[in-house]
Amino acid sequence: MSEIMKTKEYFLKAVAAVLRGDVFELPQDADFEGLFKLAKRNCVSGLLYCLLKDKNIEFQDKLLKEYKMSAIRNSEQEAEIELIRKDFSASNIDFMLLKGTHLKSLYPSPDLRFMVDMDVLVREADVEKAYEIIESHGLQKKMESDKDFVFIKPPFLTVEVHKSLFHPSNPFYPHFLSAFENAVKTNENEYKMTNSDLYVYTLAHLCEHYLEAGSCFRPCMDLYLLETKCDIDFDYADKEFKALGIDEFAKKIRKLIKCMFDGEEPDETAKMMENYIVLGAPVKNAAEAAKSATANTSKTKRIINVLFPKLSHMKHRYHILNRLPFLLPLFWIVRIASLIFSKNKRIAKRRNEVMAVDKSSIDIMSEIFEKSGLKKAE
Repeated sequence: MSEIMKTKEYFLKAVAAVLRGDVFELPQDADFEGLFKLAKRNCVSGLLYCLLKDKNIEFQDKLLKEYKMSAIRNSEQEAEIELIRKDFSASNIDFMLLKGTHLKSLYPSPDLRFMVDMDVLVREADVEKAYEIIESHGLQKKMESDKDFVFIKPPFLTVEVHKSLFHPSNPFYPHFLSAFENAVKTNENEYKMTNSDLYVYTLAHLCEHYLEAGSCFRPCMDLYLLETKCDIDFDYADKEFKALGIDEFAKKIRKLIKCMFDGEEPDETAKMMENYIVLGAPVKNAAEAAKSATANTSKTKRIINVLFPKLSHMKHRYHILNRLPFLLPLFWIVRIASLIFSKNKRIAKRRNEVMAVDKSSIDIMSEIFEKSGLKKAE
């Protein structure tokens, strides 16, 4: 067994032990630096710290720092959640806190479920009022899309105010438009998904990240804890997955999390999916390769789409287009110039990734998705 595969095996056993409340002693030959890197990559440094806090290891200080940062982040997020509850209710705004806000209660300690951002869904009619309230809390708008507005307050707070659970271009979008109607009302204005709907949404959200070569490990932990700690109507969930077109993927994910956290023996497909999720995609420029693998478009078409986005997308970057849409060609030129000449690292990285992705990488990503039970878009 290679060193990285042995480290991955120890990593999964360590995480499973913390989630299950079991005892697990890492062997003396464990690559602690490799474990730290995997924990940091998958945003579970706090879990690894809980397992190793009484050990005298080289990376103890780094783990402790990560754990403390996570605890501070959790504290600030909790304070913001209470403000949202108070102010949204006072303004008669119906809202639903999403994902990690509820899922972290399933963990041994809430601060062990790392939340990059806080997500809250509001009704379309309340969007503007919700934005104003979040800004009144001292957060600034960073970006907007047809799905949500993102607000930040460095160093820890990011709040996403959702108009919908998925972007309108995502095939899952129409299925989740009835989120409020299917939810349980917990007080006058706050709603919460049932456990079964939370399970379905978490797996659909995982699928979205999986197809983007994004972060997938935390949703796997979430699904495992939902399965083991909550009453899930799996007949209902299976019908929902079939309606979403991800029933095969859902079956493979359910099998995979049993291998990850219950120690079941993985088959070749589960091993492949496990490596993809824990270690990352086995190609360079994975995000762009994944986009090409899931769409019937050539590399040339992908480059054209990056250079000349639709008006609906450009409106969010250049607000004047909301009033003067005929200026779109002018702002395409502005965008192209920014992509070519910008020294912004994020923009330069995106430009280079689009240009560099090759057919071999696309083929590898296509094979991963196909074996995972995900069909290419028609």
